[in-house]
This record gives sequence, structure tokens and C-alpha cells, in this order.
Amino acid sequence: MILESSQSGKKELVYHSGQYSWRFDIQLPPQLPPTINESHRYPRARYYLRFVIDKPWYKRNKNETLYLTVFPRVNLLNNPQCLMSSIFGNHNRKDVTLKGNINKLGYVPGEMITGTLEIENPRKILLKQIFLSLIQYYQIECNAGKETVIQTILPTIVNTKEEYIMEKFSLAIPLTYLAPSYEFHSGFKHTAKVHVNYFLEFDVKAEGMFTNFGVSIPITLATEYNTNPNEHQLNHATNLLPNSISYYPEAIMHDKYPSSNF
Repeated sequence: MILESSQSGKKELVYHSGQYSWRFDIQLPPQLPPTINESHRYPRARYYLRFVIDKPWYKRNKNETLYLTVFPRVNLLNNPQCLMSSIFGNHNRKDVTLKGNINKLGYVPGEMITGTLEIENPRKILLKQIFLSLIQYYQIECNAGKETVIQTILPTIVNTKEEYIMEKFSLAIPLTYLAPSYEFHSGFKHTAKVHVNYFLEFDVKAEGMFTNFGVSIPITLATEYNTNPNEHQLNHATNLLPNSISYYPEAIMHDKYPSSNF
């Protein structure tokens, strides 16, 4: 996009000393994969605007880069299965059984994940610790990675041999920029694949060899939980790069940009 150019017959623009501004509008496609990872980390999906003042050949061009935080709107109300409770369970070779339930499978940043945990330990094996974590898994083309969003140790289940334990648990999702759960298979010059998924994971550390085990529950992280499509409930971006801003494209469907599966 050219904001201003020299008039016909003139080789260059001439401005006197002062401040100048130009208004511009760029309509982003409604379906874009979310920003993933900061600019210095790989793999990554990032967006930026680059402004260039094209000077004569004997002078160095002036340019500035402005990073954008982009993520699609994902509304939990469009995924009613995410609002249902879910049960989970697993066991190890020492007959330690972990089972429980969570109140729902879909959340937005700032919400609390809550549920009930039940442990059966008939052989009174020493349970050292249970880690509870929210993990982000992402894949950009053939490159994959994961990030621990938040992790805690269940405080009441530490170095215990209790035969039966029933506890409530909770984990607060940080109110910060988190890419929503998303699957993108599209592109412009070529088709790109970007996946973002979240899992709630219990990691049980028990005494003995090959006795550790875990449970992984897929959850959906959305950007809004709203019945009014004209009102946004978007995560507030924090800890972004100093020269970054946020942008939230509208969920307008178009044949050129097919919708993604959530």
C-alpha cells in the first residue's frame, strides 16, 4: 500500500520540518491463525506492519516495524459440547487409580477450572506429589512445541499413603494473551497448517519404578463467552513487545477464506 507518492512530473516528495500523519485502513481476512510465540522464538506465527519512507538513492530509507497480535474470535456458545462436564481416569501398575470430573471443557482466560479428584490406593503406595498443569500444544507446518501455561502442586496430596482420597481442585487460567484453540488449513501463496490445542494434565509421582502416571484432558480455550455477537469479550493482551498492538478480526465468513474446525 502506498500512502503518498510524488505528483506526476516530480521525482520526489518534499516536506518542510514538522509532524505529518496519514490515515490508512487495512482489512484483514476474517480467517487467520493466531499469533504464536514472540518474534525471537521458533516455530512462530506472527504479523507485523512495516512502514517505509523511500528516500532518494543516496540516502538510507527510513523504516519502522509494528508487531500485531492477531487471533480469531472463538465463542464457547458456538461449541456447546465444551460447556458439558466431563469425567476422566487412569491407573498405574501398583493399582493406584485416579479419577475425577471437571465442570466443563471450555474456558476463556481469567476463568477458574474446577473439579473433583478421587484417588484409590489399596496397597498404600507412597504418593509423592500430583502436578496439575495447563499445557498449550502447537504445530506450525511440521514444527511442533508446547508451553506450560500454569502449573501447581496439589497441596493436600504430598507424601501420603492414604487408601482413599477425595479432593476438590481448582486452577486459575491467567488473564493474559493466550492464543485460542484453533485449526487453520489455508493460506495465500501456499496452504499452511497451524494448530493450537490445550490440555489439562494430572501428573502423579508415586514410589517405585515405572509407577508414575498421568491423565490428559483436552479443553478448548476461547476468546469469548457471549450471546451477543456485537459485544466482544476478548483476552487482554499483556507482556507483549513494546512496539506491538492487538487486532481482532471480525468473524465474517467468505468463500475465499474457509472456516476452520474447532
